[in-house]
Amino acid sequence: MCNINYVLSRLLCCCFVNANKILRKSLSSILAKNVFNLNAKELLRLKNKNNERFLDLYSKELVLFFISIGIKPRDKILNQSTIPNWIWRDDNFLRACLRGLIDTDGSIFRMSNKNPNLLRICFTNYNIKLLNDTRDSFIKLGFNPSKIISNKQFFISRKKDIGKYLKEVGFSNKKHIDRVKDFLAP
Repeated sequence: MCNINYVLSRLLCCCFVNANKILRKSLSSILAKNVFNLNAKELLRLKNKNNERFLDLYSKELVLFFISIGIKPRDKILNQSTIPNWIWRDDNFLRACLRGLIDTDGSIFRMSNKNPNLLRICFTNYNIKLLNDTRDSFIKLGFNPSKIISNKQFFISRKKDIGKYLKEVGFSNKKHIDRVKDFLAP
């Protein structure tokens, strides 16, 4: 057993405030009690005009669980955190992981005003290990990302890769979803 300084950490889960009350209760019940056997504190956070409800879990055991599956606590840049091995073994997990990474550290935009149908996905991160692994994940799934630029970002630019991303990976981030709808609207 390793000697770990037990720092309390938290796991945040989000749903919209207007979501069905039963859904919110079952999120709390299933995730907190049945999965982690923990009591959860529910927070209401107003952010960017979206009312979001967060489930906030604090636990030493939770930190140890995430460490055991390869997810390091605290600062991902200082830790050089990266994609855990178990995610690499399943393309469905890898697609879900990429969706989360692009949702949080990525963007989608038009490449040119001259041709509004040309879209580009950008991933920016200052953790070079995570940046390389994210790019390698795209390659493993059959995408053609650019080379890493300035040790901080790469792009998915080919039209067929953008279509493949939207079909096979997709976005969960409402801002990205809305941008794609705006870009693709007639």
